[in-house]
Amino acid sequence: MAEKTYDVCLILEGTYPYVPGGVSTWVHHLIKSMPELSFTSVCIRATAKEKAEYRYQVPDNFVDPRLVYLHDHDTQKTAKMSKKNRAELMENIRLWHHSAGKADSGGILDLVHALDRSGGQLDVKDMVFGRTPWNIMLELYNTKHPDVSFLDYFWTYRFTHLPMCNVINASLPKARVYHTICTGFAGLMAVLASLRMNRPMLLTEHGIYTKERKIEVAQSKWIHTEQDERLRIERDLGTFQNLWIHIFETLSRLTYAHAHRVITLFEGNRKMQILGGSDPERTEVIPNGITISRYENLKPRAETIVDERRAEGPFEIGFVGRVVPIKDVKTFIRAIKIVTQEVRNIQAYIIGPEDESEEYARECHELVHMLGLDKTIIFTGKVNVNDYYAKLDLLVLTSVSEAQPLVILEANCAGIPVVASDVGACSELLHGRTPEDEALGPSGYITRPAEPMDTAQGILTILLNPELRRAMSISARERVTRFYTEADLINKYRALYNECMALPGRMA
Repeated sequence: MAEKTYDVCLILEGTYPYVPGGVSTWVHHLIKSMPELSFTSVCIRATAKEKAEYRYQVPDNFVDPRLVYLHDHDTQKTAKMSKKNRAELMENIRLWHHSAGKADSGGILDLVHALDRSGGQLDVKDMVFGRTPWNIMLELYNTKHPDVSFLDYFWTYRFTHLPMCNVINASLPKARVYHTICTGFAGLMAVLASLRMNRPMLLTEHGIYTKERKIEVAQSKWIHTEQDERLRIERDLGTFQNLWIHIFETLSRLTYAHAHRVITLFEGNRKMQILGGSDPERTEVIPNGITISRYENLKPRAETIVDERRAEGPFEIGFVGRVVPIKDVKTFIRAIKIVTQEVRNIQAYIIGPEDESEEYARECHELVHMLGLDKTIIFTGKVNVNDYYAKLDLLVLTSVSEAQPLVILEANCAGIPVVASDVGACSELLHGRTPEDEALGPSGYITRPAEPMDTAQGILTILLNPELRRAMSISARERVTRFYTEADLINKYRALYNECMALPGRMA
């Protein structure tokens, strides 16, 4: 029986349908809005020890998703390469490592082509534990990092190569087009799928993957740092952190080089993709869209209210998002503390799941208690966010990295002013992207990232000025209605899919 060929195979990393969040919701709506197309996916996760339970009621046209685990060591034998092909592959791996810091994508491009010529089969033990990788590792250690602990270097080398082996050896479904929602290991898998199946691939980056991984690596506790860390300038990264960053940078360049189109959500990201090696002619901005009917009637329209301030109740302020470090929930908490010094009658909510980074969530609870805000800030956990949009006076977003936050579009649609840090498309969403958009007026307040005082000032400026709140609410609804409808988003992706599915083969 012939293997089924799907219209679209999505290559995902730690998202849909197993992890909730903005990207997962975006994927869900994309699939659901194109019932005429058949979708499948390969979702990359860390380990099989993590539960892989659906967090969405998937549409009927989304079937047979597959899972690939980065850090699980499968001892099952795979078909080996010929000695000649394997020697070529090992040399390409060596050249790739020696290309660190160069502007091009280094030996990894040759590595991928060598895999394609040999059938792409690779024994994990040969890649990580064999004599040749041992010699390559010794050469790299002696020439590049002789001053660090060899034992720590060995384990880092192994830990960085095992994920690549698992991605390379993954069984991929047949599809007419492959669509990856980030670079990194998902990007590598999409490139391999495109090469092996001779079909085009698309890349959509909501946030610039390499930039976000740099933030995570810099803050990481799981990557070993040298014992004399206190002697280094604090902003400098250690040897092992730079090894991870090099991998992510080269995988991004590889994905950009092979994508038929490179898409992102706003112009700032597009410029970063071009700086990262993407061909400007293949880049495109497609902003997120929203289904207006889901949110527009949650609150009365500001233009129908003379003074929307409710004298009998508190101001209600919401943070909507996962309780994870990149969302910088602690800045929101500290800002609320500052606001309470000026305005006593406020109620704040942290609205979102806490299970992705339990340690960070615990630290946020402790900070709330330490600042005496137990009665002022409520952690809601995962809830129906519309129940809170219906009563919020203000939404606050304090992320240190974002693409085009869906929560701002949702708040805009409901007529809720927003205070957001100046990351990603936040400024465009609140101040306008084009002259026509800017003419609508601001629908929120932009602050510096990780600055509680700035965030507090934005909150106070809006809360204490009823006319400003009213004007921002009107601008917010008008902006999302005119420039950010989900129908426009779906139509553009439908056209891209149809274009790719009509191609005779992969675009080089």
